[in-house]
Amino acid sequence: MLNLAPGDVGTLDIRVENVIQLAGAEVYLTFDPILLEVVDTDPSAEGAQIAHGDFLSPDFVVRNIADPATGTVDYAIACMPLDKAVSGSGVLAHITFRALAEGETLVAIRSALLSDVQGQPIAIETDSGVVVIRRPGPSPAVWALIGLVAAAVAAGFVVVMWRTVKTR
Repeated sequence: MLNLAPGDVGTLDIRVENVIQLAGAEVYLTFDPILLEVVDTDPSAEGAQIAHGDFLSPDFVVRNIADPATGTVDYAIACMPLDKAVSGSGVLAHITFRALAEGETLVAIRSALLSDVQGQPIAIETDSGVVVIRRPGPSPAVWALIGLVAAAVAAGFVVVMWRTVKTR
């Protein structure tokens, strides 16, 4: 889960866990483009790009595009040569978002495919991320100060009332 305020920037990671001989990956995501926009990590390339992770070498980038109008991210890479395949767990890519408005959106995986060095699919389970965008409220210190002021005002009111009663 990612918590942001409107205008804030935050990053979600696309992670893979416990893979064996991963040589290629395709991930297709959706999100609400009214609430979020992808921050381009490669302004020299056409369109908005997400950042490569450090788990699988992106030697051959098939697709890396974020569409701000539809709220989609299409990301497909492969390592070259195939003997650079990796096993284990790590970050495949990073998506940096800018929060545009208050709300909550699911960053959902439309589809995903991982393949091994023989081009065979690797069985996967996917999980989506949630981004919550809210304006920050007062901090606990501010609430404590408000409470102290309220208590002082209330105590002053009681003192004034007691003095008034006593003088009659």
